[in-house]
Amino acid sequence: MSKRSRRLAVWAAVVCTMAGLAPGTARAAAAGSGDFNDVAVGELPGGWSVSAGSGGTAAVVPVPDATNRSLQVSGGATATTTLAGLTGTVRAEMRVRGAGALTLAGDAGPAAGVVLRDGRLTDAATGALLTAVTADRWYALRAELDVTAQQWDLYVDGLRLLTGARFATASTALTALSVGDAGTFGIDDVLVREIPAPSVAYLVEDGFNDAPAGATPPGWFQASAGATVVATPSDADRSLRLTKSASAAAVSAIRRFPAQSGVLLVRANLRTDELTGTKVAMYLQNDSGAAAVSLQFVKDHLVLTDGKTSTQLLTLTAGEWYAVQLAVDVATHQFEIFVDGRRYAPAATAGSTVVPQWPLRDQTMTSISRLLFGVGDGQAGTVLVDNLLVYPSGSAIPAEVRDVRQFGAVPDGVTLNTVAIQRAIDDTPVGGAVLVSGGVFRTGTLRLKSDLTLWVARGATLLGSPDDNDYPLQDRGKLDFPDFGSSTWKALIYSVGAGNVHIDGGGTIDGNGTSAQWVGCDGTACPTVRPLLIAPMAGSNVSIRNVHVRNSAAWGIVPVQIDGLLIADVNLDSDIAYNRDGIDVVDSHHVLIERVSVLADDDAICFKSNTAAGVEHAVVRLSTVGRSSRANGLKLGTASFGAFRDGAMEDVLVKHVDKSAITVLATDGGVAWMPAFRRITIDGARRSHFVLLGRRTADRTNPPPPAWISGVRLEDITATHLVEPSIVTGQDTFRVYDVLVSNVRTAVPGGAAKVPAEPIEYDGRYPESSLWSATTYGVLPVYGHFFRHVGGLTVRATVVSPAAADARPETGLRDVS
Repeated sequence: MSKRSRRLAVWAAVVCTMAGLAPGTARAAAAGSGDFNDVAVGELPGGWSVSAGSGGTAAVVPVPDATNRSLQVSGGATATTTLAGLTGTVRAEMRVRGAGALTLAGDAGPAAGVVLRDGRLTDAATGALLTAVTADRWYALRAELDVTAQQWDLYVDGLRLLTGARFATASTALTALSVGDAGTFGIDDVLVREIPAPSVAYLVEDGFNDAPAGATPPGWFQASAGATVVATPSDADRSLRLTKSASAAAVSAIRRFPAQSGVLLVRANLRTDELTGTKVAMYLQNDSGAAAVSLQFVKDHLVLTDGKTSTQLLTLTAGEWYAVQLAVDVATHQFEIFVDGRRYAPAATAGSTVVPQWPLRDQTMTSISRLLFGVGDGQAGTVLVDNLLVYPSGSAIPAEVRDVRQFGAVPDGVTLNTVAIQRAIDDTPVGGAVLVSGGVFRTGTLRLKSDLTLWVARGATLLGSPDDNDYPLQDRGKLDFPDFGSSTWKALIYSVGAGNVHIDGGGTIDGNGTSAQWVGCDGTACPTVRPLLIAPMAGSNVSIRNVHVRNSAAWGIVPVQIDGLLIADVNLDSDIAYNRDGIDVVDSHHVLIERVSVLADDDAICFKSNTAAGVEHAVVRLSTVGRSSRANGLKLGTASFGAFRDGAMEDVLVKHVDKSAITVLATDGGVAWMPAFRRITIDGARRSHFVLLGRRTADRTNPPPPAWISGVRLEDITATHLVEPSIVTGQDTFRVYDVLVSNVRTAVPGGAAKVPAEPIEYDGRYPESSLWSATTYGVLPVYGHFFRHVGGLTVRATVVSPAAADARPETGLRDVS
């Protein structure tokens, strides 16, 4: 099954951001999905029914232990949970053991299933042996089912054993999950849900993962010898490589797509492994091969050329992936370039307040229809391409428009326009748009209302005032807003209790966060409360897309208690010290973050929970963390008072992270259930991953004891330029459960001359992976992976490559089963 290539069914709570559907209508997970840990021993969990044979039973049991419980079916009983007619692409995950059958049924009969019996795992439909199994061992199963194509893939402990298997019975929807057999069958951490559809219709969507290694990828035109699919970064996360010697013939490959004459977005991860010669990084062309945009790797620079002059955009590092985005307006013959979230623009015209854009090479061009990559005659070297996406912008301004200039706003970058813009917002009818275009509009705090689009047009900037007095202090005693860790705050753009709120347009929202009173201070040392950049709160159906967000005075995008959230095609650049998080999603449900790039000082893409609402059904995919100067890349926590349930981060590039590229924390009494990280490429971090269950004591009085973390999935991760080994740990008697580490490949320094003493237990201070260092808890006694207080650990196909010989073992297990 293709990684993302098929059009998926509508995931209503996310796609409602464009269709105006009511939130809460998504079928995000099956009624019987769950961990069973809160179900009394001996009871049947809610959402499940049982059909018992003679003496058969189905009930929750204290297995593996009293905290981490599971559902056990035995004696010929069958336990069933009803699915809400799931369509499109459906993911079913669980862990199983014992002897029994597992069936996903459709509306016309069994669709997919497996049988565990007599040491064999077999396909229920064909009886074909998939792998040998051990009766008393837990196995992590994941089925990816394409209801439209009537086929499915099966993964066991992260290894794909079935690809494109046909449904046993043709079905238009999946309606039930059943488990049971004459033996004793255990099941735990059950999650069945629809995968959210892309927020745009892709013209090109090439991840290359299902193309055979060594072959030309399907759909490519004039791909010459030397243009092949390779297992880079890994076999599960492949890419297209074009390589040649100086004496060989030119190597190139062309990807065509339907001709486009509007606003076109192109994204790709690009890499070269040599800092010599000239190579075609990416050429955007029309049908006749005339170039609209030409990007080259020229020695150690990424260069934009028009055929006569060249502009160096950034300095390259050999072997490093770069996330490049082009935003092309064919009608105006202009385009923008972003790399890892940072915009590279031409010099501004004196006196102009419009964001400058690059001109297309051919100013007569009326359409664009193909991409070219390669290495030309007389040159030598390598170009790699991954996660190539081509698509129209996917949004349009509503018919009812209120132009802020009609309300007195002046786009000179100096005049304070708060009153004029707010008047435009208040005057806009239901379903209409507020238009910001044609210059730089300086403003203080703006409050958005329901059924509104804030449209910041391409070339325009909404600029935060540098005067702190232009941001009124929001106080919970006066304004009813949800808890996100602070009783007072400020913001440039916010909403409270609003639904159907959208920010769009292709323009720039600049927080002006380099102003003196907001620089060089963190949350406790600042003389004033620094304004957040964009903060929708206590609402539903919110989208933030097609904007460049930069220079936040504090955290960047901070949705709090939003049901139905889309953040897409956002380039966020707030790498300003201190405490500038990128995206912080707090206590929100049905979240889709895709095609974003973040450069941040602090945590880059972070989920937080300050209440019992927690975070549920969140997906981050096809995105990039370009930098986190002093914190983490992809993170759950630090605030973890509620639960993190069902989160997946997939196909993400994480670079230049000061602490951990992947972090999962449950240190405030909350739980983390089924957090999955798949196909993550890491280049430069202290650690690849850090998972901690514990009890911190610094922030709130009388914190509850630790709860649990269960279902951590770390699959197909490639990490280079790490500083220290990874950590997965509980605290004392509190354990992290059901951890799968599959095909994780890391490059570490090594070099330790002796094995150090055991590190101390987590003692409640602010939880960062950097605590396990020479100056705090002590250097870890391994060079690869350290596991402590873990119940149910599976490690497969995992390789650690130390740069220097190391006296420590690769892996350490302490209180691990």
